[in-house]
Amino acid sequence: MFSGAFRERVRNSWVEMRENPARSALQALGVIVGVAAVLGGFSISDSQRRRADELYVRLGGLDKLNVQPNPVVNDGRPTALQTANLGLRRQDSDDGRDLDSKLVAGASVVKSARTRVRSPYADQERQVSGIGGSYLATEGYEIAQGRAFSSEDFTYGSPVAILGTETANVFFPHGDAVGSTLRVGDVPVRVVGLFEERVFRFRKSQGNRFAWRNRIVAVPATLVTRRFEGDAYQRLDRVTFKMRNVDAIAAFSKELSGLLKANHRQQEDFRLDDVNARMKKRRSQGDVYNIIFWLSGILSILGGGIVNVNIQMASLKERIREVGVKMAIGAPGKEIFKEMMTEALLVSGVGAAVGLVAGVGFSKVITGAIGIPLYMDPKSFLFAFILATAFGFLFALYPAFKAARLSPMEALHYE
Repeated sequence: MFSGAFRERVRNSWVEMRENPARSALQALGVIVGVAAVLGGFSISDSQRRRADELYVRLGGLDKLNVQPNPVVNDGRPTALQTANLGLRRQDSDDGRDLDSKLVAGASVVKSARTRVRSPYADQERQVSGIGGSYLATEGYEIAQGRAFSSEDFTYGSPVAILGTETANVFFPHGDAVGSTLRVGDVPVRVVGLFEERVFRFRKSQGNRFAWRNRIVAVPATLVTRRFEGDAYQRLDRVTFKMRNVDAIAAFSKELSGLLKANHRQQEDFRLDDVNARMKKRRSQGDVYNIIFWLSGILSILGGGIVNVNIQMASLKERIREVGVKMAIGAPGKEIFKEMMTEALLVSGVGAAVGLVAGVGFSKVITGAIGIPLYMDPKSFLFAFILATAFGFLFALYPAFKAARLSPMEALHYE
């Protein structure tokens, strides 16, 4: 695969490195630091992003579009048209879901109420979540015991409830929640299921970010709007559309906005929240850190390259007679150039390899200290190695060119 001359140059370069370990180590030091800085920085940034992605997936995914009420009047008196507007309601959810069934996988609704919740063991004021549609799939909830709400429960507003683990432990500490009766406000409801406990710690030292989700008291949204509030229009606090394709969210948002304006008497009393767009914005902010890590690695390798040039020039002075002898016995300047370049690239390659190992260790230490799992993208390894090799090549050109242009007679007489 490689010619005999190339293998001989590599062997000679390796011998030269072994005979001058201190010089070789100094030459490789800048490459090691630069590669470790680039790989370590990218890996830490990638680990943070990966953990953030896991958080959003546990929240139900990035393929969601939220719609929430947004008052059109902040100051002054509302117009008659604004006053007559009914706000976000169940019809908006149904119309949006039917807008394009190929794009929309499902829609969920939420209507919350703050009310008194009582059982034989506890009496507290709690936030009650009236849910509907594909709420469980959209928000990442799973049933651990019992059953989910049926279509009849949603249609008729049945007095049934599903509790989070914290709520179940508070109101039914003996573990007999399913099948028991819980009084929500003045309405007795039967507990038909329990949610799986939600646990997520962004860092090991942090508390459970989903602790508040384990406090949920879920009932059908129709029960809240009809029995609790007597709202015939079934006004809602939030509608969430689950999309089949993340890339289609932007186009669907425009169609949905037009539909909602038509339903709301041309009033923009709603706001759309594209979860995927919000995540992309956060990622773009994280790209700033990648640029900083990239520049720090570049500067480290640049500083090391300048040191390499000086060391190679000093080394060339020590080896002028050796170069002169090689040229005197027939070695062309091109061969001297190749030999010098081979040695420089070998030093850079070894330095890059050590730098990669150092970068992995550095990343493990930092991610372990902040308490997040380490994630390393193979492209980071490739980028760091190519960067080191490219700079090693560029900084070796001048010393190699100077060695190739030496006069054999002057080199042999050099003292």
